Amino acid sequence: MPPQILNETTVQKILNQTLRYACTRVEYADILYKRIVRIELQRLPDRLITKPFNAKSRVQVRLLDKGKKVEIKVGTLTTESIKRAIDKGVQLLSITPEPQPLIRLAPIPNPDRIRYGSAAPKLFPAGEIFTTITQGIKNIIRQINRNYPSMEIKPELWFFSQREEKAIADTTGIFKTQVMPRTFFQLITRVKGPQGIMTQTRARLGNPLPYSWIVKKYRNGYRLTPLAIRHIRNWINKTIALQEAITLTTEEIKSLTHFILHYTTLGVFVHEALGHNFEADTVKVGNSGIIDRHGKPMGIVAADIVNILDGPLPGNNDEGFGTEFIDDEGVEVKTKLLAERGEVKGMIHNRETAAYFQVEPNGGAFSEMGDRRIPRMSNTYVQPATKKNWFHTIEQLISDVPKGIILEGTAGGAVSKDGMSSSVLIGYLIEHGKITRTVKPANFSAQTLYALRFIEGFAGPITIADVGFCGKGQTKYVGDGGPLWTKIKNNEHINLSIQG
Repeated sequence: MPPQILNETTVQKILNQTLRYACTRVEYADILYKRIVRIELQRLPDRLITKPFNAKSRVQVRLLDKGKKVEIKVGTLTTESIKRAIDKGVQLLSITPEPQPLIRLAPIPNPDRIRYGSAAPKLFPAGEIFTTITQGIKNIIRQINRNYPSMEIKPELWFFSQREEKAIADTTGIFKTQVMPRTFFQLITRVKGPQGIMTQTRARLGNPLPYSWIVKKYRNGYRLTPLAIRHIRNWINKTIALQEAITLTTEEIKSLTHFILHYTTLGVFVHEALGHNFEADTVKVGNSGIIDRHGKPMGIVAADIVNILDGPLPGNNDEGFGTEFIDDEGVEVKTKLLAERGEVKGMIHNRETAAYFQVEPNGGAFSEMGDRRIPRMSNTYVQPATKKNWFHTIEQLISDVPKGIILEGTAGGAVSKDGMSSSVLIGYLIEHGKITRTVKPANFSAQTLYALRFIEGFAGPITIADVGFCGKGQTKYVGDGGPLWTKIKNNEHINLSIQG
């Protein structure tokens, strides 16, 4: 059975009292309560920052009356503060122009279920965790330096682990709660070689799991998990490999026949190139590059061997940094089929856009600590539409590539209505079906409507382990990904530039 939020009885009592008051003022109201308890560690070039305990909570009140809506953030969960927010909201409703069309909310499916989530710690042994991480990274660097004594390795890290709680209640009698853990680890590695060359990478791990995913207690004390050790060692070695990386001229880039995208590059590519265009509020105001304001697709968005989805991996709620069981309106989060065989099939909805487009809400409404609940991606990923051209290994995938490049990792991306760009951490040259040399970091950009039309194949299992923080006026945890490797034919709609 899913765990209870802290002081659930008290929280429910306060929400019920204030919602009864709201019933006397407006036609409909709902309240979102969020609370996060978190530990955090940062290793910066000049200092170590430790936060062994941090707790914050927020409330959002939403009022609907005569087709008009207001949303108000409240700092504390008390009957008095929420009633004041309701009174303020009623005043705002009285001066708010009547929208056209009038605002409606689609009903919440499965209204009777209350609790969602998974086990999350209430207390964190912060001191032991922080010491284990910092000392563990030092030990790994010491071991690597035995093989590369002339390399100066300088790591930065960011780690946090938290317990997330939320409750949603409304004037129809809905009361739903969720408890979730979430853990994040980022390593920035800078290496200075004997010739003074500086190289850098940034790598992340993040999942809806407790801290024991990164730091685990054994009989003789706490240690980094094998997963964390492999991750740290792997990316330090990649940063060292960049010391001897090559660049490619404009003519050499033009001669490339294929791009092979690691899931860490493909994920941000899909997120930035297409993902935001599926968010129904973006569609509604006419800012989507792939769906018009009436919900009509504007063209093919990918090759016919490509499906695009958003949400948890079916049957696996332990992967995907953006995974949740219910959204911030209490709607169960579904795995949404956004595109099937390259054709647009759906959107990411909150209750308001679902009512506007006359569909059922699918669990896409999220907010940052009491802000507005708007349609947001959670985990956005590519799924092969068929087993054709889906191989087991990268060697099989690239065997027929005369000249290509593997692109791995990302330092972030940017999006516009018509296109996207992403900073790639490291590349590998492919010549006559073989991986030959390491290539310097690059910038990868593409036109939105054409970004995925030239996919030719895949290799490896699907993963949504790429980790991000998506901004849309408010920050949201997200995951991205697809098959371990994706093969794209070079074309006029994709541009690549490599550091000189």
